Amino acid sequence: MPAPSPHSRPPTLGARLAVALAVALATGAYAAGCLATRQVASDFEVWWQATRLLAAGVDPYTVERFTREWPFDGWLFYPLPALLATLPVAWLPMPAAGGVVAGASCGAIAWAVTGTGWWRLTLLLHPGVILALKVGQWTPLLTAAALLPALGALAAVKPTLGLGVLAYRARWGPALAAAAFLLVSVAVLPTWPAEWLANLERVEGHPAPILTPMGAVLGLAVLRWRTPEGRLLLTLACVPQLLFFADQLPLVLVARTRRELQLVVGAALAATVGWGLTLAPGDPYVARAGAWVMAGVYLPALAVVLRRPNRGDTPAWLEALLAGVARPLERAERRAGEAAALAWRRVRRACARGAGAAAGGCGAAGAGASSAGAPLPP
Repeated sequence: MPAPSPHSRPPTLGARLAVALAVALATGAYAAGCLATRQVASDFEVWWQATRLLAAGVDPYTVERFTREWPFDGWLFYPLPALLATLPVAWLPMPAAGGVVAGASCGAIAWAVTGTGWWRLTLLLHPGVILALKVGQWTPLLTAAALLPALGALAAVKPTLGLGVLAYRARWGPALAAAAFLLVSVAVLPTWPAEWLANLERVEGHPAPILTPMGAVLGLAVLRWRTPEGRLLLTLACVPQLLFFADQLPLVLVARTRRELQLVVGAALAATVGWGLTLAPGDPYVARAGAWVMAGVYLPALAVVLRRPNRGDTPAWLEALLAGVARPLERAERRAGEAAALAWRRVRRACARGAGAAAGGCGAAGAGASSAGAPLPP
């Protein structure tokens, strides 16, 4: 998180709390309204129903589809920690429970980002926030967990994206808390890991971004492995996810400055608009979003990350783990940079010589023209 400007005073705790509560109420009400009207299929309804089954003593990973207990056309694809995290609100009606989870998540984000100023609230305009609230996704809570280490255990509610949260912090505390949460879940239902993995074999349309046509370039993020943002980007690029803006919300954290945040949010909004404008009636709207997510979310995040030097407060164990792989890449990057700089200097010198020669030729031609156009002596 960037340091506050010496010319500005950070917001007071009271002001931050008031804004966080306002954000929580607004986003919670919006999410509850979307869930109540069921404008689109909601993931939250799935794990809310699964949590209620778990509380009633039913294994939600093995229930039959299209039944009164499980009226859905798919199986339960969420790990048990997601259900345990939902348990405190599972007694509420589904829209209210979803509103509480969504509002608490966005309120926590607002609290975390206003520690150094108000400008970082811009990240709440990211389309990933709107879609996550609309379809009931965990990514606002995971983004809050990346910002607030005390919430690190919640990385276990969606382990794929949660790995990015843990890589962003790269500290043992959040990782151990998430591991402890997983162990507690196994104690609650020992069979769930095997049943969950069996259900995941039926999942389609969740590629790792680095394996998509535009994704290979994301491997360059390894060159910034000492920075939290580089680790976040590289990890998220390598895990399966739905390329539909919501799962990519944590990437908004690559922005450190106001201008970077404007770029990241603006590019994502532009991609969302472009995706919407190019949809035709009957198009598979989720599948059509993939290329727009790559172009408007992942590639701008990579550009922001690569602009910085590979410096950061990296734990010693991570240095030892990655040094053998990353240092040769860093040497290759330096050599490529030196070669590019040398080539650029040669191009500039060639252009300068060419410009000088052209100027000399033009001068001679001008002198000749002046002589030719002068009146003859009497």
